[in-house]
Amino acid sequence: STLPRPVLCLSYAACCAMASPNGHVSNDEAEPLHSCEGMAELSKKLGLLERVRHVCQAVAIPLPGVVVVGEQSAGKSSLLENISGIQFPRAQNTCTRMPCVLTMLTDPAVEESLAMVSMDPSFEAAEKCSVSEVEGKIKALTDVHATGDKFISGKALYVRVVRNEGPQLSLIDLPGVTHNADKMANIHEVTVKLVQDYIAPEEMVILCVIPAMSDFGNAEVVKLARHVDPEGKRTLGVVTKCDDAAMAESSDIVEKVLMRRETDVQLKLGFHCVVNRSQKNIEDGMLRKDLWEKEQALFEANDRLQSLPRECWGTLRLMEKVAQIQANRVDECLPKIKEAVRSKLLQLRDDVRALPAQAETEADQYRLFNGILRQVNEDLQRKVRAEFMSSTPSDRDLAIAPKVASMIQDFRNHLLMENPDWLGGYMIDEVTDTVETFVHGYTVDNLTGPQVFINLIKRTFIEEGLLKEAVDNLVDNVAEHLRKVVKHVVALHADINNVLANRLAEKAEDVIEERLQVTRDLCNSLAIAQQVTSTTHGGYMVKLTKFRKSWIQEAAENVQSKLAQTLLGSKFNEPEEEAQLTPEFLEVVKQAQEEPQKLAVLEICASLHVYTGFLIEGFVEMASKLVKFNMVEELAAKLEEHWREHLAGSNLHELFPKDRASTRRRQELNQQMDHLQEFKDELSKLKVAAPMLATVHSDFGKRKRLGQKAKEATEALAAAAEAEAKAKMDEVAARTYIWNVADETKGKTLEKGALLKSPAFSKGGVPDMHLMFYPAGHSKTDFIEASHVESVGIEIIEAIEPKQSAPAAEAPAE
Repeated sequence: STLPRPVLCLSYAACCAMASPNGHVSNDEAEPLHSCEGMAELSKKLGLLERVRHVCQAVAIPLPGVVVVGEQSAGKSSLLENISGIQFPRAQNTCTRMPCVLTMLTDPAVEESLAMVSMDPSFEAAEKCSVSEVEGKIKALTDVHATGDKFISGKALYVRVVRNEGPQLSLIDLPGVTHNADKMANIHEVTVKLVQDYIAPEEMVILCVIPAMSDFGNAEVVKLARHVDPEGKRTLGVVTKCDDAAMAESSDIVEKVLMRRETDVQLKLGFHCVVNRSQKNIEDGMLRKDLWEKEQALFEANDRLQSLPRECWGTLRLMEKVAQIQANRVDECLPKIKEAVRSKLLQLRDDVRALPAQAETEADQYRLFNGILRQVNEDLQRKVRAEFMSSTPSDRDLAIAPKVASMIQDFRNHLLMENPDWLGGYMIDEVTDTVETFVHGYTVDNLTGPQVFINLIKRTFIEEGLLKEAVDNLVDNVAEHLRKVVKHVVALHADINNVLANRLAEKAEDVIEERLQVTRDLCNSLAIAQQVTSTTHGGYMVKLTKFRKSWIQEAAENVQSKLAQTLLGSKFNEPEEEAQLTPEFLEVVKQAQEEPQKLAVLEICASLHVYTGFLIEGFVEMASKLVKFNMVEELAAKLEEHWREHLAGSNLHELFPKDRASTRRRQELNQQMDHLQEFKDELSKLKVAAPMLATVHSDFGKRKRLGQKAKEATEALAAAAEAEAKAKMDEVAARTYIWNVADETKGKTLEKGALLKSPAFSKGGVPDMHLMFYPAGHSKTDFIEASHVESVGIEIIEAIEPKQSAPAAEAPAE
């Protein structure tokens, strides 16, 4: 088991029996404050919390504890010695220079008390030692961690004492609040900050250690405690050096402890008086049981102190009182602790799942490798098939299908824009010059042959590189986008270590580059093939045929309209508007009527205009398919094939180096989860006892004043509640109109459709309103639509019962 065996805590009576010289106590002392069953449950709770305190501290789950605070030389360390039996280091000025968490556990199997001192709350590397060796170990650690500028250190050291019997507590001793700056310039600020940090959590019980002869109200630690605990619900005052008050000529120690005066510090947990060993007692080797006998004799025999109730003095009673207070805090905090443990377990499981997976064996490596490739493949396929969706704005750029489609559309628009205006003046002059320079004179003027047409297509689209440059840009843009997407997908799914992610990304670059070259070569071949000026597209001949018919059949005045419709087309099902051809083309049309050679120019320009449109659309169609198939559709398969060929061989282990940091972190998280899960199981078995308040003694006059204050507070609360209720009734009355329908219908026989109308009234600043009511139902319907009621702003607050009693059958409708 990760937790020690069950523990035992003795009652106050047993502690007294151990301390008494003859082994027994008087009858009034022998009665324990609580039952044996209650003490066993208390022991169980405190023992459980102390065994897991270091685990909960590591995962930021606050647990109840007891913080001992006081000003320098107030007797804190001596008090802890008195309680624990451990000798703490002593110095002329500051004894405690760093927080000391003292945990006292009991184990019946331990024959001789043992201890451990460590800077690690888990005590994993701590060596067991005898109780007498604790002082030296504390001093050695203090000299290492609290020295120089860090004379007062915020680091805590931990002391664990395990005995076979005795009280079970956890006490945190803090450096005393001091202004002595000999060793450290800001020592006061540092000591105050330490106290504030430790007493702030609501789970902590505050033990304010105050010398008997000091002014309780002006004690700095009392002020600090009241700042975080204004009502004193979790603060217990421990009065030390009571032997000084006993010997003093005058002292109001009794009044301060019993809080008799209104000016006295008021603590719900009260004050408790003790006597600690002096330095001389320590040098003389006084045992604790001897000190407790001396302490008892002082409080019973001293004229001043004997007036204090027995429950307000004595170290043994203080130990039991602190244990019970701590038990009450545990019961109060258990629900919160359980919820904190449950939430932390869920968080730790998420943290473990977020850690990179570790592959120790070859089988684990192949399993992880295959799983990652499958995830990458599926993710890419979703993006290719346009099945990828995300609400994250940055993920919009990671889609493949929409992005590639947009690039292809830009590619098409670019070619259409770069296509020369074959009906414009520049290209008409180009065609005319070509015809007159290279073709004219061989045959009749209207027959020029196909060479002019073919050469112009080849020169414009092939030799000048219009198609090649455009398709190369498309291929480059698609490849660049694929690189970005694949890099993201690989980083997302191969995040178990940087080596694997980097190698997959490197090989992905090779695949995309290879796909780019294949696609570019195919598209360039397709571009060169466009010099073959043939088409099976029927639309080409249809347009030219219409052009020729319009030229032969139509009159000259209709030429412009017919040519525009033939060459430029018109929108479907829309009124046809006369398209504006270029003036240069219209001029060639006119000239063709008188100069036959112009007819050849006219037909070549018209043919080029129609054909190049079909050429671009056909090229875009085929090039986009080559790009989509070779670069997009085959991407996932080619990537997986390449990865398996080059990475999944005998060197697979190189992709899964051992991440020692992740391994350690996983072990830490698993260990914390194991501890917390066991803690959670143990918590479910604990019983939550009814609150048992520590006894706070006061004289009769004090109790009477407290009773009077309680009565006055109760009456004030009742008066406030009554005033609040009346104000609410007045507010409701101000916006409510009551109409007694019973009076209106009394003695009347009402048929369906009969209407009653209320007197006029004003509410909410709206004058002259009235209500209409159909007691027997509306003439058209038996009910009023709820939407109509809402639309006129009527709210029915309640039905008012008639004051007079009447048989049920005669009860009027309201």
